[in-house]
Amino acid sequence: MSVALEMMSYHSSCGEDELGLLSREEVPNQLAGVDNYYFCPIFLEDMDKVRHAIYMFVDLFGLSRFEKDNLIRFTLTVKKNYRRVPYHNWTHGFSVANSMYTIIKHAPKAFRPLECLALFIGSLCHDLDHRGKNNKFMLETESPLAAIYTTSTLEHHHFNQTVTILQQEGHNIFGKLTSTEYKQVLGNIKHCILATDLALFFPNKARLIKLVEDKLFEWENPDHRLLIEAIAMTACDLCASAKPWDVQVETVKVIFEEFYEQGDAEKAVGKKPIPMMDRTRTDDQAESQVGFLSGICIPCYELLHKLIPDTEPLLNGCKENLQRWKQIAEDKKKEASKIKEEDGEETDTGIEEVNEEEEGEETIEEIDDECVDGKNDAGKEDDT
Repeated sequence: MSVALEMMSYHSSCGEDELGLLSREEVPNQLAGVDNYYFCPIFLEDMDKVRHAIYMFVDLFGLSRFEKDNLIRFTLTVKKNYRRVPYHNWTHGFSVANSMYTIIKHAPKAFRPLECLALFIGSLCHDLDHRGKNNKFMLETESPLAAIYTTSTLEHHHFNQTVTILQQEGHNIFGKLTSTEYKQVLGNIKHCILATDLALFFPNKARLIKLVEDKLFEWENPDHRLLIEAIAMTACDLCASAKPWDVQVETVKVIFEEFYEQGDAEKAVGKKPIPMMDRTRTDDQAESQVGFLSGICIPCYELLHKLIPDTEPLLNGCKENLQRWKQIAEDKKKEASKIKEEDGEETDTGIEEVNEEEEGEETIEEIDDECVDGKNDAGKEDDT
């Protein structure tokens, strides 16, 4: 077991050349725009994302209780342990951490220092070693991970990957914390990462909404604080939905490419994928986004905004994108309806011509084929 761990550590750890390069660099005192809710990480090179992540950590927590080289090693190794899948990759992990950093910067009194530490590191690591497939796929294909974790399969794995990295030599960024602090932060990181399972979002949201509506929410109540942490994690995980339109569109492209790759894998084993994971149903993307933003993202940001008003830009950005998707979805519906009408007119004309000219059975069969082809051109479903 120790040999296997040693081999895994070697192959999954950062390189000494990268460490040396960043160790020699000074952490800047300021990075313009990084604390803007609409900051666009997709345009940064991977190593620049590492630099930005280190800057955000130092800006929030300083270095008096953290070793700089350990922080660099940890961040580089986190980058390396995100797989090269279309969406759940290093760019996504960094984006979520950047959104959490922005919330903490704009609402510095919402969370306590150790909570902020858990929220930021939990965000950075929340999708470590994601395979580009969802929990349902893991269970249905009897993945080895599903045999270990029967609920929140991937999220438990992401947390365990985080712990594995922390345990590698020179990677324990929490080494100067007391044992009590270390235990608290690690437990809170687990809570934060598990909260990114959307299956848990709905009960968390329902509990928190009831507390708010009944005017029973108390910032001093530990359970209530865990709920708002969970909602904040979901909000950051969904941050692409609130980014400027050009970033939203580019992100949706890679999200659906990952969906389609799962759909292809399902087809390969004889299963029929749901419409949003079927690459033959690309016209459904806008309608899926309307359902996703209106059913999940907007309710999440509305709830977060009630408790942390400084997060309003997330809500506003998401609402703007929702309107754009609604317009596109409506245009797609009109286009599909027009095609159906045109197909119907062509079919009627064809049958009349056959009846008048009495061309016979062969021509009727050709028209029937056209009708079938016309029906196969349309299609719609929803959800993202």
